[in-house]
Amino acid sequence: MMSEQYNPKVSILVAIYNIEKFIGKCIQSILEQDYNNIEVILIDDCSTDNSGKICDAFASKDSRVLVTHHVTNTRLSGVRNTGLSKATGEYIIFVDGDDWLAPDFVSYMLKVITTTKADMAINLVNFTTRNYQQVPEHKIEIWSPEKATAELLFSHISIGAWNKIYRRAFIEKYRLRFRMDLFTAEGYRFINEAAQRANYIGVGCRKIYYYRLNNTESATTKYDIRQSMGALYALKCIEEDLIIRTPYVMGALYVHVWLNHFWNLRQILGTDTISENEELFKQSIRYIKQNVFYVAKTEPSFKKKIKYLLAGVFPVFAAKFQNMQLARQLRADVARQENIDEQI
Repeated sequence: MMSEQYNPKVSILVAIYNIEKFIGKCIQSILEQDYNNIEVILIDDCSTDNSGKICDAFASKDSRVLVTHHVTNTRLSGVRNTGLSKATGEYIIFVDGDDWLAPDFVSYMLKVITTTKADMAINLVNFTTRNYQQVPEHKIEIWSPEKATAELLFSHISIGAWNKIYRRAFIEKYRLRFRMDLFTAEGYRFINEAAQRANYIGVGCRKIYYYRLNNTESATTKYDIRQSMGALYALKCIEEDLIIRTPYVMGALYVHVWLNHFWNLRQILGTDTISENEELFKQSIRYIKQNVFYVAKTEPSFKKKIKYLLAGVFPVFAAKFQNMQLARQLRADVARQENIDEQI
């Protein structure tokens, strides 16, 4: 825990939409933090299930919980912008409503950002519903904006707004907000904007965030071509707004664009809509094949170089194989959780 001399308030923002199965565990994990000076801002984006009622029940029992019910569905960007407008803490944390936190999440992230005196801090590792094993804790590092931006664009670390902490004064100084015109990847665009403008970035390496892989209704587990096309648009916005345009950063960006074309391919195959998306299907294959050697050369990880080369030579086979592999993992994740639930 933080020392008694320095006890800053931390605003924890949670976006909520139709997650009644998970939101209770998420909120409870936040309230059970070993750091108490928090405000928990829950924004219900017009849920049609009991999510909003669950939030209200927590608010009636704990004064640290504040609930806002949207009257119009604004998707994730609007929800998080609402949270930012209501936050009063010195620090900001975003949590996805179907995930949950280890008891020392807030205290550890505060340690990282205050030790490094950075404008934002990121954590390199997560627990998942597939892997609950802790990693050996590494020393806290300081990254430059260039390195952090490149690592985010390479997707070497989690690319959501979650599992990070930000100084609210820094967010307000640059009026950082989530773009309302993005269908997906709004968090990815936000963290790239933040990383480029930060004085530097504190980096921790301890599993303290539980990322759920067994939510069958999550955008990350359901096929939807709008997701991959929306992400390509978000990457275009990121490129247009780039402040740091070194070869390192630009190379990382183009690797991610290539990966997104591969995601397009996976979405089309996953929805079995090749005939409806014939031109996009061909464009994706063509882009993957034409740019694979540049991507393999640019990617620092040797393991990923090999993976990308194989995907570039056999894009359709690689996309089908990855879809089948992920479907198998999802079934195993759901079954594993059902066994855990039965034992509780």
